[in-house]
Amino acid sequence: MKDQKETVLFLSDKVFVDYTIPGGVQLCTYEFIEYLEAAGYSVKVIKVNPVITFTRKVKKKLHVEAYELYDVENWLPEIISSINTENIKLVFFNQINLAHWSESIKEAVGKDVKYIGLSHGNESGDYLHDVTQSPVTSFLKTWRLGKFLVKEKAIFSRHLDGVITISENETYIDQWLGAQNVFYLPRILKQIPFNWKPAPGTIGFVGTLNHLPNQMGIELLSDELQKQGFKGTLRLVGSPHSAGHALEQKYPFIQYSGALSPEEMEKEAGTWCIFLNPVFWYARGSSTKLSQALNWGLPVASTLAGIRGYDLSDRSIATYNNRPENLAEMVTNALSSETALAALKQATDNNVSNFDLAQWSARLTQFLTSIKRG
Repeated sequence: MKDQKETVLFLSDKVFVDYTIPGGVQLCTYEFIEYLEAAGYSVKVIKVNPVITFTRKVKKKLHVEAYELYDVENWLPEIISSINTENIKLVFFNQINLAHWSESIKEAVGKDVKYIGLSHGNESGDYLHDVTQSPVTSFLKTWRLGKFLVKEKAIFSRHLDGVITISENETYIDQWLGAQNVFYLPRILKQIPFNWKPAPGTIGFVGTLNHLPNQMGIELLSDELQKQGFKGTLRLVGSPHSAGHALEQKYPFIQYSGALSPEEMEKEAGTWCIFLNPVFWYARGSSTKLSQALNWGLPVASTLAGIRGYDLSDRSIATYNNRPENLAEMVTNALSSETALAALKQATDNNVSNFDLAQWSARLTQFLTSIKRG
């Protein structure tokens, strides 16, 4: 008789578990669960929702909300019952904004229950970058940044026993904010059958098009491609439509395809010679859509910042820096040379074939065992 798997509790906003078109958070959520299952755990998921009161609507409208949208009360009985009846010792919060729930849960369960935050990226760091884009930062924005930092300090140093990040870069930030036990998990790479029939001169990007790192990444790269006389086609996929159409109007070589279903996305990406990953600063989390391109076997052109959160054996898919002109040069060189494009394709295949899920799952088991031992 096989040993019964240990059950762990996974708390997540419903929209990150139930979805039609996955975004970055949904992909990372799926991978967190996959890692836990690969490590030998049985994962029980409880899906929750934010509680949007009138006051919170106003705070969101004024951009002064910071980790305040989720209340535990509606789900507390189910959470406590699950922990106590199923002898659960590990509780995972999918995204840090749920982590304050641990204070209420602790009052009704054993002291040996441990609480792990699954971070999808540091919120205050991203917000800092956003609010400093203009020369003058308002009092409210500065106040909100301080509020983020104070709350993150409490979350990492008091509410959680451990934190798992999706980027090595973030581990040091979380330690600075008070986290004592931090573990990094890279994006999962595994070969997926894919019908690749690239159209000559076609490159592509997929993502949320009004997300500032994505929007600026596309614009900075497109400006450089224009300078270098790019004659091909850049296909954009994502939402909102207004952002996609605006970029299409701004650059003559951009064609906007809209927001696509997974099936439509796969067919669309099959026509791309190169998957673009134009990340020019270290934004929160990792570039999750990059793993999809690698798993499909697409040639990839990325910046150095774009490959954060990946365990790569072949880094030739990325430039040595985060400069738009170097990424544009990498793209144009690959499109003008069958040898260079084949080399990018081979680098993708190397990275996928050399990724070791079993090794990372074993490391995860060791980390969680050490957390339980205290």
